[in-house]
Amino acid sequence: MLAVTEAGVHVITVMVSTQLLKTALLENIFGYFAHLDPCPMLLLQPKEAAAEQFSKERISPLIRTTPVLRALVGTGKTRSSDETLLYKAFPGGFLALAGAGSPDNLARRPIRILLSDEVDKYPITREGDPIMLAEERTASFGANWLSVRACSPTVEDESRIEKSYLASDQRRASVQCPACGHRQFPEFFKHVHWQKDPETGAHLPKTARMYCEGCGEQWSEGDRLKSLRSIRWHQTKVFQCCGDRHQPLEQYEAAWNLDRDGAVDRVWTLSESPRHSVYLARCPTCGSHPVDNEHAGFTASKLYSPWSKDKPADIARKWLACGDDEDMKLAFYNTQLGLPYRKNSGREIQIESLAARCEIWAAEVPDGVALITVGIDCQDYRLEMEVIGWGVNEESWSIDYHVIEGEFDQPETQALLDAYLKRIWYRADGYAFPVMASCFDSGGHHTQAVYAFCKARIGRRIWAIKGESARNGKRSPVWPTKVPSRRSKATYRPVMLGVNAAKDTIVTRLMKDKPGPGYMHFPVSRDINYFAQLTAERSVVKETGGVKYRVWEPRPGRANEGLDCRVYGYAALCGLMHMGIKLNKLAEKVNALIGTPVHRPEPEVEVALDEQDSESKKTGPQVIPSKSVKKKTLASRLA
Repeated sequence: MLAVTEAGVHVITVMVSTQLLKTALLENIFGYFAHLDPCPMLLLQPKEAAAEQFSKERISPLIRTTPVLRALVGTGKTRSSDETLLYKAFPGGFLALAGAGSPDNLARRPIRILLSDEVDKYPITREGDPIMLAEERTASFGANWLSVRACSPTVEDESRIEKSYLASDQRRASVQCPACGHRQFPEFFKHVHWQKDPETGAHLPKTARMYCEGCGEQWSEGDRLKSLRSIRWHQTKVFQCCGDRHQPLEQYEAAWNLDRDGAVDRVWTLSESPRHSVYLARCPTCGSHPVDNEHAGFTASKLYSPWSKDKPADIARKWLACGDDEDMKLAFYNTQLGLPYRKNSGREIQIESLAARCEIWAAEVPDGVALITVGIDCQDYRLEMEVIGWGVNEESWSIDYHVIEGEFDQPETQALLDAYLKRIWYRADGYAFPVMASCFDSGGHHTQAVYAFCKARIGRRIWAIKGESARNGKRSPVWPTKVPSRRSKATYRPVMLGVNAAKDTIVTRLMKDKPGPGYMHFPVSRDINYFAQLTAERSVVKETGGVKYRVWEPRPGRANEGLDCRVYGYAALCGLMHMGIKLNKLAEKVNALIGTPVHRPEPEVEVALDEQDSESKKTGPQVIPSKSVKKKTLASRLA
């Protein structure tokens, strides 16, 4: 409500749990402007019937029981001829109520204030998004307009209110511990704990209490209600400034310059009390405020509710009642936590945590790498590729991510790719690594050009690949156990990869947070967009004919080239191991030479590659040679 009169604010998004704030907010905004700053207003509900119900049950009683509004907006016998159930007139303005499904209702009149309730239930009209259409009607009011969007969220990545909140400055509220004074942002799974029966192990939700993350003190219900009086709202949106990416929730005091006596960086609204302030995110380096407050977003769970029926014990009981029922979990997240939820989505990977673990290496190839592969994704007008170093137990290092602009059927684009794949990569001591194998996506619009390119370079193990069309979540080996051979295929064919299994492996390894088997290392040169692409798909459960299975589903609005390149680079490693490469043995030999400059490729490897080229010419176009002496010779020499 304070943000309504905050300087610079034009859009307010309220994504909160049920029965907490939304209706009172809309009522009071209407009452404030009707009384003190009259203007034309439009209040949207999902349907016209809902608008009529809101008018009868909320607006009319508000007017009737508020003397200043009753004198301004006629009711009963004193009602003006202009007033109807969906139109409330007052001197200097009006409140129109409408359903969001009719474009005519949205474009009928100019307005200054737009109040949008239950926005996740709005239909998409034949003319587009209803909120965008309605906000266009505020254009004639210049810099004096306001749009308020309120709703509890629904399904992750599909929720309109979630999308709006993510576009805002993402304000969250902190409270102060009554015992130690530590400030924290209450979260149910982090700050609420309960006991179990020592004999049966049964959960005891009645014992659920909030605990301070600073001193560990248990809060009584009175302590929780007392802490609500110390609320401060903070901008928490991640921002870029001074060449660094800042996360206010992790930097805390540096992010808002807080101290025990108050905050220096704040926007005062109605009083000089800290509880009535908004703490602006600041750059710890230069002290500026890069996060604009034009779009103020708010979120809160039932832990912020003062009502007696919303105690932590009640929330814990509802959570335990969900069990494994995904529909109940969806309702719990939406109504109790004020958060969107996606059923059967599995554990989420935070891209900020991936970006935070980037490393600085002494050279382009860090110690520990034994061999290098490349995964290449072919788009209509560009190629994207990742160079990956592999070590003991498939620990990996993302050495480079490169983009070549141009259509692949153009000779100059192919020449650039060929030169890049011939590049030698060096360790700090001068040890040289050639690209040992590459997988090239052939599933786009340049299939024949990719086939021709890979066929001519099969001796360098540049393989054309294609993801299998796995039905019902089928998992096949990443690299097929049987590949096209001279006797089974007369023409060139790509390797059909088991991409579902590859993505399972990659995402599981992304969750590893300590170096070791399968851990994935990244350099500091990677930006946040790379990690967004790497996590662009999620595993969800679907059901067909009563059978449940997991599939990989793209997240709306995210490119996934980074994930595809990693899949293809991992597949190239699987192809080498299919040929007989022993990664751990090779890593042991290469790591033993750290500090001793050795340049590769060595002559015997060059001979092996030449022999491989000759073999491919004799036997005709093949993906890789089937069981042959040459294959064993090459594998043993590379190892």
